[in-house]
Amino acid sequence: MEFALWAYPWDLLDEGPTRVMNRLGELGVSEITLATNYHTVQAFAPHNPERRTFFARASSYFDPGEGYGRLEPVPFEGMTGDWVTDIAAELGDVRLNSWTVGCHNSRLGMQNPDVTLTSAHGDDLVFGLCPSHPDVQEYLVALVRDLAAREQFDRIELETFDYFYGTGFGWHHQKIHAELGTLGEFLFGLCFCDHCRAAAADAGVDVDDVRTTVADALDSVIAGSTPNDLAPELWLREHGAVAEYVGVRAETLADLYADFAVASGQTPLGYYVGAPEPGREWILGADLERLSEHVDYYCLPAYESSKNAVMDAYRTVDALAPDVPLHVGLLPGHPAIHDEETLVEIVDALREAAVPRVSFYNYGLLPKQSLDWIGAATSNGTL
Repeated sequence: MEFALWAYPWDLLDEGPTRVMNRLGELGVSEITLATNYHTVQAFAPHNPERRTFFARASSYFDPGEGYGRLEPVPFEGMTGDWVTDIAAELGDVRLNSWTVGCHNSRLGMQNPDVTLTSAHGDDLVFGLCPSHPDVQEYLVALVRDLAAREQFDRIELETFDYFYGTGFGWHHQKIHAELGTLGEFLFGLCFCDHCRAAAADAGVDVDDVRTTVADALDSVIAGSTPNDLAPELWLREHGAVAEYVGVRAETLADLYADFAVASGQTPLGYYVGAPEPGREWILGADLERLSEHVDYYCLPAYESSKNAVMDAYRTVDALAPDVPLHVGLLPGHPAIHDEETLVEIVDALREAAVPRVSFYNYGLLPKQSLDWIGAATSNGTL
């Protein structure tokens, strides 16, 4: 079993990549999965020697190359040079992976609202770029190609390269006082931009009827007439045209992933699964069986608090695409895992299930005692 740690570049640079590399060696971790293109964030850094918090708008932490179209990564304003290059030069034997956020980009969305998700009520959801839009597709493919061409990464891992949906994760002070539930969030985030509607219309879907149905259904959830805890799968069974509309998105995303596979060349490509919850990746347009033709593995961030919950999530996703290696991510700190014993127990269970790789979230966010727990968990299988 291999072990990796997700990390932010500012934490590595503030502490010093060489010092971090030595610390990872003590923890039994051989890979850093580095945020290279990321959403807006404010991070609390409990053991950073220079600061306790860091804020950045959606940014890249490398100097983008050529080949982008209308949309392109925006380098972080506080970056001098190329942080990825600076870090890679000092990592020694620690392997480096690219942790790459795609469609969750409020900066590009606010600058270009026409390329964002559009709700059934006509709202621009500026936190989410729509992967049906040709400009977004060009941007995402160019981003994968750019990172693969750098030859600094052992892997490229894709986060929100999909129809990142619903209320999103706010870069702002988010206010929602209507209980949407999973069904309401799904309905709110279903995109009706010009390109999504055109693709569905070409497939013979009555788009106007679907849009009216979705808008009315969302209002019904808000009013309490439709239970917000009704499973979206059950709701779709009663609304066949909407199910067809959702199916077109899955086809669009599968075709786009074929382009990602070409763009990544020989660099292994992974996709983060489990959102909005394990087994419901279809809500984001991701048909895991179809995408498995174009990725080398999936990674499931299973930020649960017990062995049973982690293993349930693992088995749920593994059943959807059993022929694709499934890696697992754990959160050995608040609010998920609160003690060393639980982390060791979970890692042992994943080892017994022959999970090839476990990643821990996140080097800079975890307090020092959580890092010690990681060392205990990685070494337990070698005793």
